[in-house]
Amino acid sequence: MASIKPRLNKDGTISYLITVSLGRDSEGKKLIDTTTFVPKAKAPTKAKKEAEAFAVEYERQVKSGDVVFGDKVTFSEYVKIWEDNWLPAKTKTVQENYKSVLTSRVIPHIGKMKITSIRATHIDKILKDERTEGKAPNTIRMTFAVMNSVFKYALKKQYIRENPLLRCDDLPSVSMKTGSDLHFFTLEQAKTFLHSALVRSYDHDVRSHQRTLKKTGATYSVPTYTESKPIHFQWRVYFTIAIYGGFRRGEMCALTWRDVDFDKQTISITKAIAVTKEGQIVKDPKTTAGIREIVLPSECFTLLKQWKREQLAMCLEMGSAWKGHRDAKDGGKTVDAFDDNTIFVQVDNGLPIHLSTPGHKFHEIIDLFNATCDREEDRLPHIRLHDLRHTSATLLLSKNTDIETVARRLGHSKASVTLDIYGHALPENDRQAADALEAMFG
Repeated sequence: MASIKPRLNKDGTISYLITVSLGRDSEGKKLIDTTTFVPKAKAPTKAKKEAEAFAVEYERQVKSGDVVFGDKVTFSEYVKIWEDNWLPAKTKTVQENYKSVLTSRVIPHIGKMKITSIRATHIDKILKDERTEGKAPNTIRMTFAVMNSVFKYALKKQYIRENPLLRCDDLPSVSMKTGSDLHFFTLEQAKTFLHSALVRSYDHDVRSHQRTLKKTGATYSVPTYTESKPIHFQWRVYFTIAIYGGFRRGEMCALTWRDVDFDKQTISITKAIAVTKEGQIVKDPKTTAGIREIVLPSECFTLLKQWKREQLAMCLEMGSAWKGHRDAKDGGKTVDAFDDNTIFVQVDNGLPIHLSTPGHKFHEIIDLFNATCDREEDRLPHIRLHDLRHTSATLLLSKNTDIETVARRLGHSKASVTLDIYGHALPENDRQAADALEAMFG
């Protein structure tokens, strides 16, 4: 039977500590559950009888599994349990995002509440406040998703009897970008970017500066002058592959020379780079469908071969300043590890480029090219780096490439996702269907 121990409170009232024995664990440690009971009666005899009756019922509930232990745990305390047990299975970036949402958007509102006391109305208020603050629908839905993962795990582990988020108001709708909402290069603009913007030289102003002669140590002034420089060859390779392959930025930055098969003319996507608080990390692609092998035109591999020769020459010339891969020792033997280098590197040390660099370089090249154009219609639009992926998909579909092939190249889990996003690229299909039927029936 449950034990009952009276306790004298500071205000002179009496409460009872109820302890239920649950046997021992596998290591012989005694298992107990405790709760506090405050009787309504003031008379000691009646108060004790109330406590005894409560203890009998409480013991029954505990041993039958009816007691929910979340009434002793605050939301903040439970989040720590969730972080230790559920969250580690997720990627580093997901862990950081979920923790950030809870810390900044949720815990300040309900962190001190017992998890069993939290109702749908509390969640609705958090989400309503986010709407009032002008947060985007995607942001609000993310807040909901993170909270839902916490409460679903709490329900599974019997800390609560019901997930309050199941009773929440409808979330704000999010419209997927389709058709005119998307931005991309037209075929002519893509050709201009690849075959003109990336291959020409541009004037750069070099400010006046001081130089020192190595032999004598004497210094002299160099006046401001203009020099013409081409786009670094690495970026010609990067953006050509980005358009032809439709790859994501993280996938591109993670590519190594081992991912390139020059004989089959394919590139394998098996990983991606992401940014965390500790820096850049290599992770799995966005989805399992993201693991894929893609055939690219021979032009891409001609550029890749030339860039690999240039990168190897750069590695040898830099010597110890090269921080990327070179020869390595394996079982006492020297092994050529150059192919472990990423294809796209920081040219001053050979390490992988930062995830933000391609976007900056993309807009820099567009600005340089547009500055050479006298007519507005000759200039390239300022689309995002990710829009090169949209460009690849849109151009393929406009040339009647089947939707399954495009979905596989993009790494989409379902062809329906591709069709939802890029259905606008098939404007003539309905007309072609009608023409085909007319031809069949004469």
